[in-house]
Amino acid sequence: MDKSKFTQISRKINKSLESWDIKKAIDNSKNETQTRDYLIESFFNILGYDKYDYNHEYSLPIEKGKVKKVDMAIRISGRKSPDILIECKKATQNLTESNYKQLAGYYNFHDESKIGILTNGIIYKFYCRSLSNKKKLHENPFLEFDLTNYDSSDIEKLVIFYKTSIDINQILHDSEEVYFLDNFNNGLFKTLHKPEKEFIKLVYKNMGGGRTTDKINERIYSLINSISLSEVVEKIKISESKDSKDGVLTTSEEIKAVDIIRTIIAMTSKINNDEITSSFVFFNFFRFNFWFFSVFICEFFVKKLGFVIVLCSVTSKRHHFVVSQ
Repeated sequence: MDKSKFTQISRKINKSLESWDIKKAIDNSKNETQTRDYLIESFFNILGYDKYDYNHEYSLPIEKGKVKKVDMAIRISGRKSPDILIECKKATQNLTESNYKQLAGYYNFHDESKIGILTNGIIYKFYCRSLSNKKKLHENPFLEFDLTNYDSSDIEKLVIFYKTSIDINQILHDSEEVYFLDNFNNGLFKTLHKPEKEFIKLVYKNMGGGRTTDKINERIYSLINSISLSEVVEKIKISESKDSKDGVLTTSEEIKAVDIIRTIIAMTSKINNDEITSSFVFFNFFRFNFWFFSVFICEFFVKKLGFVIVLCSVTSKRHHFVVSQ
């Protein structure tokens, strides 16, 4: 999808959500039927679907002469078999592990659907079928959307589900990347949190040591903690910056600061958030590090004001800003 179309759909979804009286819809959703009528259908209407695209109480064959009723099923491009199965709960009910298992159970009997959605009309959890096991739905959602708590980045994630642009295969591919990254992060955490002897041996080898002893193992084990890991992360950042072709590396603290600055600037009624663009170009050239704080410069361009330069210092996780035009 090209950038212009992506932006167009994102803005349309945002405008529809802003004009929707969500609180009133929630207040009117006392049971599952009302939740479906006032919240769930309205949500999918915003994503471009109409009553001809989905079925209520879809009959899912499980064996000869027997069916399971699925609350909602969506067909893409008029396909005979649904691509998305939806398990609906009433708005007053929290979504539970049992609800997920109910949704996941459908995929034991249905190979065609690739995506499952669990919702109470307010929170929407998007799950993807495992590519390695067609009868299994991933246990964790690759996307969540909360009607009562969302931002522009959440809306952008919904774009891939908009009716005129949805690509099931691309969603499957992208979601697998999300699951792989989650598994990688979990695996790395398990490796570093309570390191095994083989890992400790490798560390000692890279220290220039030879054969390890119980005393050395215990000593290294105690040193692998959040303090040493944070110091290592900083060294990795510096190394990545040196290895980078353009020499630009943006840290998490800088990204956080930019988000805060953007919010401050956008708070004025004269400026819309989408009128602000930021540049990270100058970070490496204008970053000054001291033992107790760091300073860096961010350049923003605001249509109505021109260029705005923000000097930011980070001290003990607190951000201090000086703004000039």
